[in-house]
Amino acid sequence: MTLALPGPLLLVGAGKMGGALLAGWLERGLDAHLVRVQDPAPPDEMRRLLDRHAIEHAPRMGEADLAPAVIVLAVKPQVMDAVLPTIAPHVGAGTLVLSIAAGRTIASLARHLPAGTALIRAMPNTPAAIGRGITVAVANPHVRDADRSLATALLEAVGSVAWVEDEALMDAVTAVSGSGPAYVFLLAECLAKAGEEEHIG
Repeated sequence: MTLALPGPLLLVGAGKMGGALLAGWLERGLDAHLVRVQDPAPPDEMRRLLDRHAIEHAPRMGEADLAPAVIVLAVKPQVMDAVLPTIAPHVGAGTLVLSIAAGRTIASLARHLPAGTALIRAMPNTPAAIGRGITVAVANPHVRDADRSLATALLEAVGSVAWVEDEALMDAVTAVSGSGPAYVFLLAECLAKAGEEEHIG
């Protein structure tokens, strides 16, 4: 099924996870002409993807740009407070804002955005980078059924999606699904390194 949007999409942050999402959307037939990317320095691989599909990208969008149907926030949590004020002018009455920043609550995002903004907080895990992840999402009261369906379609580009109604559960999701695998990978790397050193010795 082709991924269709009700209007333009602004992807803020074209790093590893943002890039994985974009690649997944394009593979599912998303019209590249609907996509704008805001990133001051996309990685070389991502820049090649953007150029190949003629996707407009810039350090920040111009003030005259039309309000997108959806804004996907894929920047690091620590820079979110600096980025959100550049996004707020582009949030229209019907714009859906979808954040995949770890640890950033809906309330912490909403205070930078117009009142009544439809906001979804999502937490993909590491395998999402290769399209095999699990993403858990939670919505604020302004999110409509159509918004939730759109967010599901966008997030399914990197794997399966599950919804929760209580945002407090997102902390456990981040710890177990988001951060947990990183510790497993670190342990595997340590074991491999120890094995190599033992063999050398």
